[in-house]
Amino acid sequence: MLASQSSIIAVVDDDEGVCRAMERSLRGAGYRVRTYNKARDYLADREDVDTSCVIVDINLPDIDGLHMHMEDYADGYDVPTVFITGHADVKTAVQAMKEGAIDLLEKPFEETALLETVARGVARGSEQRAYRNELAAVWRCLEGVTPREAEVCALVASGRLNKQIAALIGTTEKTVKVHRARVMRKLGIRSVAELVRVVDRVLGAPADRLVFDADHHALPRPRALSSMTTALGAASQNRVATAPGYLNAARGVYREAATAAECYF
Repeated sequence: MLASQSSIIAVVDDDEGVCRAMERSLRGAGYRVRTYNKARDYLADREDVDTSCVIVDINLPDIDGLHMHMEDYADGYDVPTVFITGHADVKTAVQAMKEGAIDLLEKPFEETALLETVARGVARGSEQRAYRNELAAVWRCLEGVTPREAEVCALVASGRLNKQIAALIGTTEKTVKVHRARVMRKLGIRSVAELVRVVDRVLGAPADRLVFDADHHALPRPRALSSMTTALGAASQNRVATAPGYLNAARGVYREAATAAECYF
């Protein structure tokens, strides 16, 4: 099945003629389409419609398109959005891009431009959904990770050896191995390379962006993330001298992590 055949596009514009024209173009490209003349009508309907991309006029009679988009995101619906307007200006364009717009199209626009922009929105939405679902799953797993396990997890992912980690956190190498095994089991991973990818993903997520599950519920930020960040910060201020043998082993870990990251991204 083509992506367009399974994608629903929401068109929000108070001009009936514009809605009909866009609906005709989008349906001709294989998309399913829902049209709305008011932002509130779209917001009231979104729970029942799995929208892949939204096309919204910035100037609407009830809520302007930018605020509709912000309200959508605040409620857990991070849907790729294409803004349209009859009077584009630099300030509007900048604000739209700050809000994560796929594009800002000025009326009248060509059908080709519309379809190309929507295709990019649908593709980005698919990537965002996969990213969000993976991140939400990891966050849930992190809820069962203890602060000490989180510290060990971050330090292992940074390429440090068990002996180095033991020296950094003031414990024994055997204890580090126990924590390492437990956190990998809780996260459902089996290799250091995978651990590196997971830690990079969770620590790389913007702190000011909410994470939502598949039901659009905001998830609380795991406390384990603070322990990870603190451990890495302390380690950077307290580097342990390493012998050549340790350095060679660490390089092996870095190579494994780099290979995994390259394959993943």
